[in-house]
Amino acid sequence: MNLRLSVDALRVFRAVVQTGSMSLAASLLHLSQSAVSWKIKRLEQQLDCQLLARSGGLFGTTDQGAVLLRHALNILDAHDDAVAHFSPSAIQGRLRIGVTEQISLADVCAVLSQFSHHHPKVDVQLVVEQSQVLRERFADGVLDVILHQDFAGKAAPGDALLWTETLHWCAATAEQALPGETVKLITYGPHCFYRRLAEEKLGQAGMAWSVGLECPSVAGMLTAVAAGLGMAVVNERNLGQGVHRHVVLERLAPLPRVDSLLRANDNLPDPVRDGFCQLLLAALQKA
Repeated sequence: MNLRLSVDALRVFRAVVQTGSMSLAASLLHLSQSAVSWKIKRLEQQLDCQLLARSGGLFGTTDQGAVLLRHALNILDAHDDAVAHFSPSAIQGRLRIGVTEQISLADVCAVLSQFSHHHPKVDVQLVVEQSQVLRERFADGVLDVILHQDFAGKAAPGDALLWTETLHWCAATAEQALPGETVKLITYGPHCFYRRLAEEKLGQAGMAWSVGLECPSVAGMLTAVAAGLGMAVVNERNLGQGVHRHVVLERLAPLPRVDSLLRANDNLPDPVRDGFCQLLLAALQKA
């Protein structure tokens, strides 16, 4: 079979899967939505199978699409590495990135290292802050790209969904006794929406609370919880580090799910910003 797949079409396919949206993929790649749709249709015709399926308003892969995605990620990585080797980047500029610590800093820093290797003339600045602070700085034009969290379903129109996870009440042990009068909260600080959520849910359950410790880092907060100094709201990806879901609070004050989101200032085309976003989405898709 004399079948050749277009690198550009595979790039479009990857972007649609990573963003879950034809329109967001088109915006990210600076293509029209009809061009994105046509490239996907052309791939499906070539491979004689359906690659995408809509679920909950977002596009995901079919079984065959998942197979193609695995190959596409490898092909695009190899292609882009080869181009970077033989054609050193002349891209210059400044990229200001904000990330909340609830999203893996290891993954983000690995992408930044790879991006800086390919584009050494770009001045990159990384800020780690709470989601609300990141959104405010983005709105003020201080940051170009942010990776932030918000309650599931609250994403802004331009946000790309990375993943959704559940929040949990955590303590040193699953059966840690609740204090007779006041729940001691361990929080990330006054700017963290986890704290406002905790206060709201405890209030609804008729339970008194006070803040026993504020710590802006995930590691510090988990250390305090594991030591039995109080209870905290923890996202699913940070479970298992010496803390346990608290069965009683989970029942008395159930917590919602949260979305991890990518927001980019895409009012004007910017090869620095767009190149980083594509690299980041590809890395997080594999994570």
